[in-house]
Amino acid sequence: MPPLTTAIDLTHAATHVDVAPGGTLTLHGSYYSTLDGSVVDAATTTWPAGSPGGTSMDTGGLFDLEAGGFHVVSRNPQTHDVVAVATDAPGAACEASHVQSPCLALRTIQQATSRMKTAAEWTSSLKGGMQLEVQQAPAYAPVVSFADRAKPYMVVAGVLLFVAVSAVFAGRAWRQHTLSAKWQLVRLAKAVRDKAARADPILAAPLAPALENALRAIDDKKVDPESAEGKRVAEVLRRVELRLEEKVAKDKADEEREAADELVRQVEVALEAAGEASQIGRAARR
Repeated sequence: MPPLTTAIDLTHAATHVDVAPGGTLTLHGSYYSTLDGSVVDAATTTWPAGSPGGTSMDTGGLFDLEAGGFHVVSRNPQTHDVVAVATDAPGAACEASHVQSPCLALRTIQQATSRMKTAAEWTSSLKGGMQLEVQQAPAYAPVVSFADRAKPYMVVAGVLLFVAVSAVFAGRAWRQHTLSAKWQLVRLAKAVRDKAARADPILAAPLAPALENALRAIDDKKVDPESAEGKRVAEVLRRVELRLEEKVAKDKADEEREAADELVRQVEVALEAAGEASQIGRAARR
């Protein structure tokens, strides 16, 4: 529906505007006051340079739009265009004037009082014009096709499918990588290096540089893990790993044996002390 444009009536304190909630009200134009030179549009007042406060602007315009059941969404003091949307709440000024909401509630009485003039004097000083334009909200919501409603879900499904497929390919690539001879040789060399770092320093000292050289040779592709030489290096690393594990197990066994021997000695000493104390006690009773 095209917008409906009508002129503003300044003879009624409140005038009903036939616009449903959600509809748009646009007010164009302004008035010039011959009393003080101020320029008044629907939602702002601009004061000239010769006024007591100098050039200024305030947000008190010709209408109290909020009290009339409207919500201001934009204002332009330069072009004097004000846009407001009708709400579903009753306007206080409309009810006070016994007018159906929404309505255009004039502020001419407040403006006249602030200038120490009567409402008639103030209204007669206003020269210019203002028009209102009404644009009703759509009577029906636009029809949304099934395809349009399904688009967001299709996008989400597509993203999830892409993630799932990517995860499958990534997992497959990772499995292939972990099954490669190079990855297994590097993993073996790092495991031996870590075990050597935790081993006896006397045993680990000569191993550390050799293991670092082995890792560097694999990274620099000086040793092909799938070749006979690469397999020979892997076999040596496995022997070293076994030797380190045996050394760790032997050290642990030695420590346990030493701890057990110490406990046995402590128990034997305690038993001897208990025997001596018992003999002393029997002698004393005699």
